[in-house]
Order: sequence, then C-alpha cells, then structure tokens
Amino acid sequence: MAVFEEALKYFPDIPDGITYCPVKGVHYFQESFHRNAEPSVYPAGLCIMFSGAKILSMDDISFQYTGGEYVVCSMTMPLNCEICANDEEPVKGIFIGFTISEIRDLVEEMGLIDSFQKMDLKVVPQPFGPSVMSDSFRGSILRFLECLRNEQDARILGETLKREVLYRALIGEQSELLYKIALNSGPLALVSNIIGIIQNNYNKDLDINKLAEDAHLSVSSFYRIFRQITSDTPIQYIKKLRLNRAKDLIVSKNVKAYVAAFEVGYESVSQFSREFKRYFGVTPAAFKVN
Repeated sequence: MAVFEEALKYFPDIPDGITYCPVKGVHYFQESFHRNAEPSVYPAGLCIMFSGAKILSMDDISFQYTGGEYVVCSMTMPLNCEICANDEEPVKGIFIGFTISEIRDLVEEMGLIDSFQKMDLKVVPQPFGPSVMSDSFRGSILRFLECLRNEQDARILGETLKREVLYRALIGEQSELLYKIALNSGPLALVSNIIGIIQNNYNKDLDINKLAEDAHLSVSSFYRIFRQITSDTPIQYIKKLRLNRAKDLIVSKNVKAYVAAFEVGYESVSQFSREFKRYFGVTPAAFKVN
C-alpha cells in the first residue's frame, strides 16, 4: 500500500481512535489493527489517508483508498467501512469536515456560480468518491499539518489553511460533486439540505411528508430521489443514523443501552435491541464488551 511519507512526519503521537484538532470540524484518526467491514457514518468532509487503507462500500459501490488518496463525502452517509491496518502500517489520516455554506462561499469567490448553474443537475453523481492528491493538494495538506502542530498557529491560521485544502478539493477529481451541493437546486442539493434537517432532528418524530414538502417534492418523488442518492429510504436512513449515534454513546461514552435507545429517539428498548443486532450483528451489550 502507498504511504504519504511527508505527511507522517507531522502526524502526532496519538492513541488509536479519533483525536480532535484545534480547528473546528477537523480530527486525526488512527487504527493499528485490521477490522472487518462494519456500519459507520461518514460526515460531510474530506477523509485524507496517509498510511494503511480503508475499504468503503454502499450496496454495490465499493472502493479502497490508501496513502496519498482521499475521499470526498458530500453529505452525512451511512457506509460500511473496513480498516486495513497492522502494526507495521497502521491507518493514519486526517478528516476535514465542511458545511455547504463553506463550499458555496468558495464557489462564489471563484466566480463559478453562474457557470455551474448551467450544469445538468439531473445527472446525479455518487454522494461520495475517491480522489488522488495532486502535487498542489499535497502541499496544502503539509502546510495545514505543520500549522496544527502549534496551538497558536492553529488558532490564528488554521481556518485559512483549511480553506486552502477545501479549495484544492474543489478543483480536484470530485469537483462536480462539490459544485452540485453548493447550488440551491437539483436532486443532490435538495437531498443534502434534507439530510441537514434530519441530522439536527434524528432523535425526534420526523414526518416524512413534511420532509418532502420542505424539499418541494411529492412524497413519491422524494422517496425516489432520496433512495437514488443514499441507497436508503428516508426511514431506513433515519434508522441507520439513530443506531450509529446509539453505538457511539454506548462505546465512547459508556452509556447504558436503554439510555442510548431513548437518547436517539426509540420509545421501545426491545425494538432498539432487535434493530441494533440486525444492523451491527451483535447486541448492544456484546458490542460494548468488544
């Protein structure tokens, strides 16, 4: 597997898992052991790999990315992720989250909004995709990593250097995907906006008819477009988001299963346990032990 050697020189000495950075929406990740594919949720952002490899899959879509490559995820997506790591070559990388407004501001500053309004919005790209770093992208990443090593530098320069990395992604291989979420129309932008609503209200009793109305679509069209982009119905998507959030509470915050169930919006603990086991393959209690 390829390794981005220069980036590893700036990579901090951290434990396995996620380590948050001083810049909002940015964290390092590291895994030293192989993990079979399991459900996870990727937020909107750039997942940039320095060593090791991950395999992402959704239905019949599957790809591996490794050192010197990155994935653009245009919206919060439930995906299956396999960690390909060992002691000699652990998975190491950085995640740089973004908001639609951050991408839109960059597109506007680039003077491309009018040009891309003419894009065929009915052609919907996959909501996530792999890319190989250009030399300019690598340079931007190295400057960002060097900045993050110093708390004061990160506080003062971090947002600017993060913006530089996002700009490099905007002119990279997944530019169409990023441009289409920056526009205010088209299926990708509509679903991205609705997913933003779901993220903020996933633990509440969401009305699918109201979500369709917010998207200015009939219920049948909303279901069709949502499934075309995410491979899930809105109800399936909400369920996956709830279960992944519950898993995070159980594993990361040591929350009891029944408390996690109520926290993410389940009214029945037995239903939560059944659906958790069906989705993750183990009960909440077994997951906690593992």
